[in-house]
Amino acid sequence: MPKLIVMTHPGKTKLVPLAAADTRIGRANSNDVVIDSDRVSRFHATLTVESGAVWIRDLDSSNGTFVNGHRITSRALSNGDTILIGDCQMRFLAGEQNVTPAEALRLMTIPGALMDLDKLRKPGPR
Repeated sequence: MPKLIVMTHPGKTKLVPLAAADTRIGRANSNDVVIDSDRVSRFHATLTVESGAVWIRDLDSSNGTFVNGHRITSRALSNGDTILIGDCQMRFLAGEQNVTPAEALRLMTIPGALMDLDKLRKPGPR
């Protein structure tokens, strides 16, 4: 199941499984992922799981939604993509990998950590 790592505070992460068809992100308490920031619109973006792909769509937010540093309106996500909504950074994980809180923090803060984690989890030759 795809997941989203959300940097909630410096040094703290939250892992959000994308189990539902739609996951809403925004400042309003009715969203699935609530981001308490003035730079985030009440209803900022949605993540949609569709035919094995995950799409992110900006909901005409004031400050935009960014994937890998580029402002988007709608885009399919790839494993490891970095999402920025307001001042909240997130990381998309496409696979079935489970990550510990320490690994989630490492994935958010160390460039190239996703490749390192993938290498560690792949079985070697026997």
